[in-house]
Amino acid sequence: MGTVVGWRSHNSKTLAQISSLDSLQSTKKSEKMPSVSIRGSQIHYEEMGEGKSIVFVHGACENSQFWNNQHSLADRFRLLFVDLPGHGRSKPLTNGEVTVQSYADIIGEFIASKCPEKAILVGHSMGGAIALMNTIHHRDNLMGAVLVATGAKLGVLPSIREGLRTRFDETIKSVLAPRQFASTTNLEVIRFVTNEMMKCKGAIASSDYEACNGFDVRQKLATITVPTLIMVGEEDKLAPVPWSTYMKENIPKSRMIVMKGSSHLPMLERPGDFNRHLSEFVTSLPA
Repeated sequence: MGTVVGWRSHNSKTLAQISSLDSLQSTKKSEKMPSVSIRGSQIHYEEMGEGKSIVFVHGACENSQFWNNQHSLADRFRLLFVDLPGHGRSKPLTNGEVTVQSYADIIGEFIASKCPEKAILVGHSMGGAIALMNTIHHRDNLMGAVLVATGAKLGVLPSIREGLRTRFDETIKSVLAPRQFASTTNLEVIRFVTNEMMKCKGAIASSDYEACNGFDVRQKLATITVPTLIMVGEEDKLAPVPWSTYMKENIPKSRMIVMKGSSHLPMLERPGDFNRHLSEFVTSLPA
């Protein structure tokens, strides 16, 4: 495990050169998302479908729309897409420091409130760290966990953390966003991701990445008893394959899938394969 390192984007254009930031086409959302008050923050979420409950948690500088391509799973499962505090439509935290643990406790309370029959928790990147924390500290809420493009330790370069504090737009467009994609990621996804990341407030993004930098549960992986699926893009540079391999080797009875043609966003880059693997895992879990 280690810190994120620099590299050149495989895409022929940098995102700073893309003038039009069109949104990814998705299922039309209702004007008003339901919400629940947890620890002083109004947490907004979207709910659809019936069956086993799957709670989706996005990553740093993201929002629940990063799971738009998973809406089709509502024909067989109950889906809940959460906006973390300060992201999407949810209000920022008013008390306490932003940490992966504080986010994890909020998600734990959300699941306890909305999914009394337990849930499968799916987390991307920082959301994967939040899911890991829940498997350790709130395991009684969970039927299973899916860790997407994440690690047991998340290191962030000091230059990126400083850039988010002082040069947010430039750091997103020229540094962070381009590192999300595989060599074959289509322009529609690139535009959507950049547009949504730019909607995040600089202070929130900075807090997210500081929280990630302080996250490390490597010594606790062996205590995890929740059935766990690990998914990682073959070309992921932000959370490379060895990070997922480390989790696979240390989380008892976990499974791991390396997704070809994908980098840090397999749910957007390879949604058909992602949904198939997720559906098979959820179906395999006893009700």
